[in-house]
Amino acid sequence: MMAAEEPTSPPMNLTRWIMLAVLGWGLLLALGTYLFGGNQPLLRAVIVAGCTLGFLGLWLVALTMRQRRIEHKDE
Repeated sequence: MMAAEEPTSPPMNLTRWIMLAVLGWGLLLALGTYLFGGNQPLLRAVIVAGCTLGFLGLWLVALTMRQRRIEHKDE
């Protein structure tokens, strides 16, 4: 008999790739503001990178809360 395979979650895998793309885009924008930011380029780059990381952090928390709610609902 074949062992039962665990079901994969393509949407979660896709979400991870999208999150990595958003992270890359945000870091690229931060690099651009550092290189071409005018006055106080480091501060501008930190703000852009911080907003990107903050957005991704909130998104990750929302996904975690959703997953826990789904697991709790199944019990």
